[in-house]
Amino acid sequence: MVFGLIRFTGSIEVDEGSDSKDFITELSDDIVVMILCLLPIKYAVVTGSVCKKWRFLWRNLRKLNFDGTGDLIRISRDSRLLNRKRQMYVYQVNDVTGSYNHPMVEELRIHFDLDNDHRTLIDGWLKFAVKKKVETIELYFVDNEHHTRNDAVVEIPSLKKLYLKNVNVTEEILEQFLTNSPHLETISIHGSGYLTKIRVSGRPLNLKHFEIDECPMVSSIHLSDFDLVSFVYKGQPMNLNLANLPNLRKLICQGIVVSRNNIYKLLSSCALSLEVLSFFEHRSQTFLELDSLPILRNVKELTLIIGAHEDESLLQLTSIFKACPSLENLTVKLIWFTPVRRRGKVMHFATYLHEHLKLFQILGYYGRGSDLELAAYVMENAVGLQKIVIDPRYQVWYPSVSEKYFSKEVERARSSAKMQLIPRSPAGVNLVIL
Repeated sequence: MVFGLIRFTGSIEVDEGSDSKDFITELSDDIVVMILCLLPIKYAVVTGSVCKKWRFLWRNLRKLNFDGTGDLIRISRDSRLLNRKRQMYVYQVNDVTGSYNHPMVEELRIHFDLDNDHRTLIDGWLKFAVKKKVETIELYFVDNEHHTRNDAVVEIPSLKKLYLKNVNVTEEILEQFLTNSPHLETISIHGSGYLTKIRVSGRPLNLKHFEIDECPMVSSIHLSDFDLVSFVYKGQPMNLNLANLPNLRKLICQGIVVSRNNIYKLLSSCALSLEVLSFFEHRSQTFLELDSLPILRNVKELTLIIGAHEDESLLQLTSIFKACPSLENLTVKLIWFTPVRRRGKVMHFATYLHEHLKLFQILGYYGRGSDLELAAYVMENAVGLQKIVIDPRYQVWYPSVSEKYFSKEVERARSSAKMQLIPRSPAGVNLVIL
């Protein structure tokens, strides 16, 4: 095989009169293959120029990682250079897949700026994956201009993990993957513009981990009657319906419709199994409605991402804390919409002892009365607390502030955190202010 994209320009000189030994070339093939696994595929292939013994060892690699995103950072504004890099990238993938003769591939990763004009090539690489009984496929494109077609390759019986970024899959294509890949355990879809109403159900499914991230057209997701372990959704508000998922342990919902009925129904469906929970809501006041949640006895890790408007109290979040009596790690991330300090008096809610809480984090601590109230509540009620992490860095919703203003506000918030929290920190608790 001629690998035309890489030329080895260095040289290795050996003093034949010396007593030194060339330990590198004496390494066993198995050890060399283990080393090559740590290299990008283009560098793994070029090692054949260093030592004749290694010439075809790269063909024993079970993971083919064609990650060309590093080149894109340097050339993204030069269209002619970008087109040339595309041609080189396509040649590289074709050259390697055409010469690879091992019967199996565990993992195939295609990461580059490719679009719908390359769909025939991409389908060819997927057919290669089918032939090699691939278990993991990652397709990461820069823009979501690659569209799957109904005749695309969606029957990969050996497939266990599927990661798609900026690939416009439809509900029909998703269903075909689930139907035709009986061993499929993990699906992650990021940036698809075609998904709208997702429905996944049925006991025969082997799907354990499901993630939908920044798919703007999704309006509803229904998951039921299979052994799902983790579900992650990040995006615009939508309706989520979960039913009969007895093994669901991780639920991250950063973009669902938050209301009393919706959240109660959602959490009730997985109250016995849930261990990790995360919510996002624009306004903390919404959580005032959530005063009667089902008890989540096994939740040990809770993350809440909340919009911080002026100096609205955050103590209404305690209704969720109380619903998790086994809570060990608690993180509250505050998104500063209007970071102002108006209230000097610190409010207190009724005492509720959190016996198992060990780690408490506030990301976006600004020094408002509401920030201090929340920190004080945890300090006073978490009897087994071991560590508090306060991150005053600007958790801005829209990154439109100047660097000078950013630095000034962060330092101001850091000073407030030290002044407010150091005197209140309980003895024996490690307080870390970043």
